Amino acid sequence: MRILINATSSLNYGEEKIWSAKNGATRRTLILVDKIGIEENSPIKGELGYLDKGNHSFIFLNKEKKFSDKIIGIFLCSEYGYRVVSGKEIYSAYSQGGYGNSESKFGIYEVGTIIAADSYKSRNGETFYKLTPMGWEELGIDIPLKEEGDKINIVE
Repeated sequence: MRILINATSSLNYGEEKIWSAKNGATRRTLILVDKIGIEENSPIKGELGYLDKGNHSFIFLNKEKKFSDKIIGIFLCSEYGYRVVSGKEIYSAYSQGGYGNSESKFGIYEVGTIIAADSYKSRNGETFYKLTPMGWEELGIDIPLKEEGDKINIVE
């Protein structure tokens, strides 16, 4: 399986715990664990696992045991949270707390998923991202996307 991560510049390459986030001393800790030994700017081939244990949530990058041409994305956010606009979420966990709308969140998604990442106290709107076979593509800020249940109200 090919694994695409949105925030590769924030990863601690060469360490087992390559990303973590926590919003407050008693909040949930989110941890991305590298069991493969990925290198910067290299394609990630492997398998994914996830686990919630106690006050911790883990996503594991594991060595590929059997070949799969499936593409999966991991979205990491240590700022103001995000929501899934469309597509399929396989797993997610969050850590909420702190000043403003502080929320760290991470998750596993299928190709085609669109995510809206929030801004500080929602002052600058949402930035939209779409998982494509080439990676996470930034679509822009506050773009009009049709969501399920959207209906234009006609003034008569």
